Amino acid sequence: MVRINGRVIDLLRFYAVNILDLIDRPGFPVLIDGHNADNDPARYFVGGTVLQRPSLTLIDGNVYGTFGGHCDLFNYTGMVTGVSTQPGVGVTSMFAMEAAPGAPFTTDIMEQKGGKAGIWMSGMAPATDGARIFVVTGNGQGHENKDTPASGRTPLSTLDEVVASLGVGGGKISLQDYFEPYEYIGMDAADRDLGSGGVALLDSSVFKGTNGVRRIAITIGKNGKAYIMNADNLGGFKMGPGATDNILQTIICPNAVFGGAGSYPLEGGFIYFTPVGFPTLAYKLGLDQKGSPLFSKVGQSIDNSAGRVGVGVPTVTSYKGQPGTGIVWVTDVDGGLKAYKAVPDASGNLIKINIPPTGGLNKFQRPAFGDGRLYVTDGNARVICMGSPVSIPLNCTGPVDFGDVTIGTTKTVQVQCTALVPITKINGLTIQNPTFQASNASLPQGNLAKGATFSFPVVWNLTQTSIRDENGASFSSISPGVKTSSLTISTTNGVAQYSNQLPITLQGNEVSDAAFLSLSPPEVDFGGIVVGSPGAATGLDSAFIIANIGSSPLRILGYAYTGTDIDDDDGALTFSNVTQTQGGSKIGDGFTSSALPAVGSVVAAGQSLTVPINFNSAKVGNFQSVFTVWTNGGSKYTLLTGSATTAPIGKLEVETSEGGWDGSGTMDFGTVSAGTTKTRRICVCNVGGSPLTVTKSKPPLQTELLAQNPFADLHEGQSIAQSECAYAPIDIAAAPLAPNNPPHDVSDVWILNTDDQTFGVQEVQIRATIVSRQLGPTYDNGTAMYSYLGCYLDTNPRQLQKQYDLGTANENGICQKKCQDLGYRFAGTEYKVQCCK
Repeated sequence: MVRINGRVIDLLRFYAVNILDLIDRPGFPVLIDGHNADNDPARYFVGGTVLQRPSLTLIDGNVYGTFGGHCDLFNYTGMVTGVSTQPGVGVTSMFAMEAAPGAPFTTDIMEQKGGKAGIWMSGMAPATDGARIFVVTGNGQGHENKDTPASGRTPLSTLDEVVASLGVGGGKISLQDYFEPYEYIGMDAADRDLGSGGVALLDSSVFKGTNGVRRIAITIGKNGKAYIMNADNLGGFKMGPGATDNILQTIICPNAVFGGAGSYPLEGGFIYFTPVGFPTLAYKLGLDQKGSPLFSKVGQSIDNSAGRVGVGVPTVTSYKGQPGTGIVWVTDVDGGLKAYKAVPDASGNLIKINIPPTGGLNKFQRPAFGDGRLYVTDGNARVICMGSPVSIPLNCTGPVDFGDVTIGTTKTVQVQCTALVPITKINGLTIQNPTFQASNASLPQGNLAKGATFSFPVVWNLTQTSIRDENGASFSSISPGVKTSSLTISTTNGVAQYSNQLPITLQGNEVSDAAFLSLSPPEVDFGGIVVGSPGAATGLDSAFIIANIGSSPLRILGYAYTGTDIDDDDGALTFSNVTQTQGGSKIGDGFTSSALPAVGSVVAAGQSLTVPINFNSAKVGNFQSVFTVWTNGGSKYTLLTGSATTAPIGKLEVETSEGGWDGSGTMDFGTVSAGTTKTRRICVCNVGGSPLTVTKSKPPLQTELLAQNPFADLHEGQSIAQSECAYAPIDIAAAPLAPNNPPHDVSDVWILNTDDQTFGVQEVQIRATIVSRQLGPTYDNGTAMYSYLGCYLDTNPRQLQKQYDLGTANENGICQKKCQDLGYRFAGTEYKVQCCK
């Protein structure tokens, strides 16, 4: 890094290369460093403080890259950068996820007070539908929303812990919409990054509702919660019932997810998650009674993923889009590449497909597909390809299963092999996981004839293994459970067209001889309650599980809770001891347990305890507790979150002719001239303490009396934030009429209701009188004496026999006055100058 004119500048460049020869394209590379953010010019890009983990996205000749922190080091701000593919243009736009006025600011790159909100998404690329991109951020500072509900359509300068929809029109990046979990401050405090996963934008031809939801977006992160969102209305902040999330659905997974969700649009539609250390989970699309999308769990894999970070996003393929051919692919840092049938069987199992073992793979990757082949990479810098049939020289027993092996011990298993072709030499073997051990000296020397057999021992040596488990960490977390590795035998074959590499899968269950604590789920989200409502009398119930996955009894040594940020570097954490209350054990402000196991309780090996918990509060606010359990098998915490608000209060008013507002519920436009349009508005304001939801809306849809936006304004399900109003314009669109037509009345009602229990069904009365121009002689009330009859063809013999030439100034009114003066009942004009009677 260098400092130029007071700025720290690094040398991060954007490269474009020819895919055939990897030579730089003309005009590239482009220097990114030093460019200012469009939405906050005081912030500029410093490459050494951020990393570009996610893949790139190309839209309309601009490539977009996203940037996040380097393990939360340095002073960084999450950035989205656009670079033109045209030589010489360079950076077209830069958008800061933390900006003025809400975000903190400092020029010291070593001081972590620049806002944060990095975009890392475990490498997952920003999702796009061609007009916008979707990104997810992690921990941040500033917290502009604080506890105040806000629409996702309103500006927000501190975009931490959000799903953001960014417009990219004209190559310029701008915020269009966002979703921020109601407990985002608590997520920051407990390091439960929303942004550990990206956004899955589902196939809109399948994944949709019948209630107007046209496209679904999904994200899932460290808190183990999958947020199912309407991609066209992400949900804002605390806009749901009880000031919680205004989204389609929340799915609670048993552990954190890094990467995101996969999807399969055939056979009804499925989505998939792989939580750390747990099976791959499958959920199927359905609809609730209102036609809203709703996913239900229908299956899972029989094997667990690695008990550490790095499992990739489930990726689904099919054969030419044919039902019944779907395959879910999962890359695992320990277990290697896995494949399952996309649709679970009747027992709820994702059927595993046998494929050659790859050994552990690089973290956060998705398989790449092309020309009927699949490609993955491993930590040894190898690219592994599958696809075309491969002939192998040896048939060896596999997978090699060691069963249960206690940490601190060893176990040996013999591997049996048969030569399928003449083999000139067995060159040796390699094993990925060093705890599995075998010697080249145990392999046969010299030639092997076809059909020859041999065996060699493999030892699983756990005498040097120690258990490390860091709660909430985004690096390796080792715990007892199934472990896998690959053993690869290298050969020189006596015949051509046979592979010279034979991978064999090694697997076993690593068992702790001591107790080992597991606490799940990582977050218990209670949602929200309305203070004083019937539901608040008993509060909200949930549970967490204390499990012993070790081999010795687990003894509970103590409990405590804190509301302090566990990553706070400014001072020591302040814990509070669990105390007894009328509702049971207090495990946080607003949180109690009626059956918290007593200190000293023992959980047997392989057993678990389900602990009931309750959230309730007579005070308004967001509540969080980082509840920690200490045992002789380690300590763990779970994040408890909840929200309490006052009830929403709806206020209905209609716009008057003078531009004011009244609460009469009647909108009288008076007279409206034919051929003109008059507009007034209905207004519903929320003067309560939590978001107000429109539960019924039946707008007028007549030809001349109609709502301007009947399916958008005050629509059913619309959420109105605290202290905000929603408006719906209504038009009297009077059709053009010939002069002297009689007036006619139009009237209708707009039926409305909300979840405010005191609001009730409202019928806004709307009426108007439409009048045409009145020409010629009139009565005292202004109505013309002559009524319009229409246009007629009058030929010989003429019905109107008298004609008067009144000159070029003649018009209908003058002709009617002439005929009225002469005592005639009919009047007509032709050729402008002629008046006939």
